[in-house]
Amino acid sequence: MSGKPTPIPIPLRLAHASSSELALTAVEALIGYLNLPTARPPIEKDDAVHVLVRDGDAFARWVHALGGDVHHTDPLGGAVLWTLDTRTPRRADGSSVEVRVHVALVAGEFVPAEFRGAVSA
Repeated sequence: MSGKPTPIPIPLRLAHASSSELALTAVEALIGYLNLPTARPPIEKDDAVHVLVRDGDAFARWVHALGGDVHHTDPLGGAVLWTLDTRTPRRADGSSVEVRVHVALVAGEFVPAEFRGAVSA
C-alpha cells in the first residue's frame, strides 16, 4: 500500500448536459476558459445568467470575446446601464445558454469603441 489517494475522474457528461440547472455551470466554465472579468459571481435568472462587470474595459472584453447585441438605458441619476445580450458557444447537443453582461457607467463617460458602434438603444 503506497498511501497515495486514487484519483477520481471528473464525469464528462456534465459538459454535454443541456439541463437548465447547468446554465450557471456553463457560464462559470466560459468565464474560466476565456478568462473573462466579473465583479461578482454570475446570477442565474429565468431569462438568462446575468454577469456584472466593473468598468467599460471589462465590458469590452466580453463584447470582443462573444459578440452579441449591446443596449443601454437613458441616463438615470447620472449613470447609464449598458447590457450585452449574448450566449455561450453551442454545446454538443446544439444548446447554449443566454448571458446578459451589465456595466454601469457615468453618463458621458468615455465608452470604449469596441461596443460603442454595436449599440442598439
